[in-house]
Amino acid sequence: MLHRLPYDIQVSVVRLLSTKDVIRLCSTCKTLYSLMSDRSLWYISLSRILLLFPQPLLSSHLARFTTEQLKARVIHSAQLDREWHRVDYVPRLVRNFHCGGSVEHINLVAGGEWLVVVLYDGSLQLHELGAPSPAVTLSPSLTDEESVFYLSSRLSYTDDHEDLIILQMGVRYNQCNIYVYRIAVVDPDPKFLLAAKISVVGSVWCCASGGRILVYGLESGSGDMVLHVCSVGPDAPEPKRPRVSMNIGPWSADEDFSISVLTERKLLLAYHGGLSLYEIPPLLPDDAPDASNALPETPVTPVWSRRCDIGSGIYRISPFSWDAHRHPLVIAGSQALHVLRVRPPAEGSPAHHAGHKDSSNVDYREVPYPLAPGAELGHVGLGAVGLRRAIWDSTEERNGALHVHFRTYSLPRSILDLGADDPDFGAAELGGRGCLGSFSVQLDPQEHLLNLCLDEASGRVCLLLNNILTGARRITVIDAV
Repeated sequence: MLHRLPYDIQVSVVRLLSTKDVIRLCSTCKTLYSLMSDRSLWYISLSRILLLFPQPLLSSHLARFTTEQLKARVIHSAQLDREWHRVDYVPRLVRNFHCGGSVEHINLVAGGEWLVVVLYDGSLQLHELGAPSPAVTLSPSLTDEESVFYLSSRLSYTDDHEDLIILQMGVRYNQCNIYVYRIAVVDPDPKFLLAAKISVVGSVWCCASGGRILVYGLESGSGDMVLHVCSVGPDAPEPKRPRVSMNIGPWSADEDFSISVLTERKLLLAYHGGLSLYEIPPLLPDDAPDASNALPETPVTPVWSRRCDIGSGIYRISPFSWDAHRHPLVIAGSQALHVLRVRPPAEGSPAHHAGHKDSSNVDYREVPYPLAPGAELGHVGLGAVGLRRAIWDSTEERNGALHVHFRTYSLPRSILDLGADDPDFGAAELGGRGCLGSFSVQLDPQEHLLNLCLDEASGRVCLLLNNILTGARRITVIDAV
């Protein structure tokens, strides 16, 4: 019997168990429940989760957590894995916060405790959920001739998995400013730290960041699409300007796309009809000629491409794109899940000596959604996707209905390339295609959904709702467990 072994042997044995088995062991007998009070057991269990699903804010406080705090986090993660794909489940808690009509976008910071609010005039607010007022408010530095014509935002991550907010702001006719801020909530005083500001002549289609690189798409005067690559970060030269410009050829004005920066050498374009992987040419050195000299455009072609039905999935892409050999890029398409991982070539291989310009190291999978024979997925609207969870609005037409319906999805663990014998994330539980669930949220008849964001680690979902009659807006915070 386990309880007859020396204490250090007992602890060593329990450390080999899966998180679920550790939790089950707590309910067997008083002796083993007492054993579960060993802090190292829960510390190891939580560390294993964070190794696969990084959370910088949580990791920075891990050493200071008590045994009960570590245990609560581990149990919460296990409950979330079990509840997320239940059908018609009732979320544990739904909270509503009324806000002004000037709120345009919301983004949850990793960990789910902080919320970035983007206002119509380009201002940023950092809210700790439940606090009566924002901890930080940052107004844009516009000149007298500039005003905000349009606005978009996107959350990304640095190479250390710290949160970045990318703000794309049209400030005058034919001019756009791009701001990149690092969101510092780990520091004693929460703050936005400016990593880059870029002023662009023309209309920027979309932009993305990864590691220390920012990429934005700009249509040339001849109808071609040009991807401009810039260095970002505190030690990057000022003013920010493109270090290389990639001409990918003619592009239809009706074809939206999104950019994901995978590594310092590769980026991915996702569009309605497929995916294209491009090699980033070498960046110009810091002492290159001044930006007043026109940067020559380098014609490029995809090193890998795939025709597939992405559809509106270009707006449902996992933010963990950087270091795509460690974390797969996940796209929740209109008909299937699309998973892409770019692996570095083996040391000494021909692809390695060729500078990584090789498509054989691209692992792409199309995973059909887990539907019963003859069943249909239905509407796939606004949503968010991570590495183990996804959610989207599945309401076909509201027509004054008092509820909005959401489809939840527990992704198959096989996309993480974990073996079926992995004790925590085995393939048997979710199968090869994952599991679908659902829940509903009550709304006013005149309200519609503007924005949705997800923190998959905590299972927290935030909605931005707008009343089409009064213009009043509110933020709804949903805790699944």
